[in-house]
Amino acid sequence: MDTTNPTAAAFRNLVIAADETLHVLCRMRGITLDDLSEDALEAFFFQALDDEFWVGAR
Repeated sequence: MDTTNPTAAAFRNLVIAADETLHVLCRMRGITLDDLSEDALEAFFFQALDDEFWVGAR
């Protein structure tokens, strides 16, 4: 990954933040990541990325 590219760095940081948020939500609900289906994980990350990129672009 090109870490000198601000857009790439911002995207990387966004994915890391979404991953950390998911871990916190799972701990709060008393579940593990293994308890989530592939569809649930995909939906979470698409929603997290969609909110950040599209809401911020409005």
